[in-house]
Amino acid sequence: FDTNGNLLTLDNIGTLHWHYNNTLNQLSKPDKSNTTQYYVYDCQGNRVRTVVESNNQAQSQRDYLPSLDLSINQAKQQTSTLHIGTHIFSETSKDNTQNPVQTRYQLTNHLQSNTLELDDKAQTLSYEHYYPYGGTAIIAGKDKTQVQQKRYRYTSKERDDSSGLCYYGARYLAPWLTRWISPDSAGAVDGLNLYVYVDNNPLKYIDPTGHGIDTILFDNFLDRINRDKTSELNIWIGDAHNLPDGIKLLVTLARSIDPNHIGTLVIENATVSILGNEQPDPYPTTDPTTDAYSCIEDIMHGYNTGSLEAIKIYSYQNKALALIDNSASANGKFKGRFIGGEKWKNPRLEISRIKGNVLALVGATHLLTSVVPTEHSKYMHADSCPVQEHLKPNTSIVLIPKNVIDYCIKYKIPRQGNFVNEFGLWVNGKDNNPEDAFLVTGRGEAMRERFGDIMQPIPIDLSKLSPIKEPNP
Repeated sequence: FDTNGNLLTLDNIGTLHWHYNNTLNQLSKPDKSNTTQYYVYDCQGNRVRTVVESNNQAQSQRDYLPSLDLSINQAKQQTSTLHIGTHIFSETSKDNTQNPVQTRYQLTNHLQSNTLELDDKAQTLSYEHYYPYGGTAIIAGKDKTQVQQKRYRYTSKERDDSSGLCYYGARYLAPWLTRWISPDSAGAVDGLNLYVYVDNNPLKYIDPTGHGIDTILFDNFLDRINRDKTSELNIWIGDAHNLPDGIKLLVTLARSIDPNHIGTLVIENATVSILGNEQPDPYPTTDPTTDAYSCIEDIMHGYNTGSLEAIKIYSYQNKALALIDNSASANGKFKGRFIGGEKWKNPRLEISRIKGNVLALVGATHLLTSVVPTEHSKYMHADSCPVQEHLKPNTSIVLIPKNVIDYCIKYKIPRQGNFVNEFGLWVNGKDNNPEDAFLVTGRGEAMRERFGDIMQPIPIDLSKLSPIKEPNP
């Protein structure tokens, strides 16, 4: 190992060389052809190129673009691999000896490991069964070429042919060692062994990025939130308007956090005026029964959701409004304000009129992306994405319910423009309910003060988040 804890020698394979920032630079093999494999990364640490040389002559090169791999071999034969979603690849080759275009459908197991590959006629290309830590137990295929062309394998990660290492983004896994070959950059947050893979439980967990994030109990989360009531803290909850999870989390936290610590309950409403003094009104002015039916129908039609989901949303909306009292003597309740008026015309003006810390509920897109969607750019201010970074950058943390994250992934809601590392952790729902789990993320001082000992870097692509583990007490 070097002084940073990076492995320097792979037995019977070769010598490893590392960059100053602990990314793998090259692998040198002590064979007759003096084979060396080089690894190139971008400014964010993502691998963008691999080059294999023998006797100072390039044998192959592969470049990685978003959703596209381009490779060329010693015979100057070019192949491009288009990633269609997560488990479909379309390979186009200029080698006339094989089909110019081949589609590979990869079927996975519960660990997202690619076990069966089919072509566009549902004919088997390859089948592979894995040992617990990713080594190949059995592999068979239509022919030797099809087996050799399979690159994305254990937990859907690319395995380097020359080294056998699996690339996870932050680190490389050596399946035969059942360990990472470099230490956890976050330190001993998961224990003293900095090389252990998924807490030695690979049959249950995966680590999509090499930065497995921790899970804590809801009570642990509350203890950390309430630890320092003198420093500024603003909590932003991401909502999918057709799901009840965001408003439910808002109500749960509002009932658990001292109103003197937060102060103002902020709810998104794009229809109000940014210049008025609109505040949520908890007291209905019409017949409650008639008003309820009308509101539920509005939710169903406005958010294109079913009746059961609409009833849940309406119920939690009422519970949230019941927590608001803007009178001089609030009696332990919150002040209430809206944000996002006139289709998010000027959120900076709206937030400037709010005194004290906020507990806010806004659409998840306003928290997860730095780029205003093109279809909204004519009227939506740039400060609205991500709203917490423009309005309360150093004192904000973001909470996204697990079901909202799944919704964003399912409907491919983009997360763009986030270039600075964000950190996160999972929190199990109240009463240790994983169905109500949520992600805590941020990069400011408020995040570091309360979760610095357990937070881990998270990927921009939320589909690569590690799954929720058994919570730490």
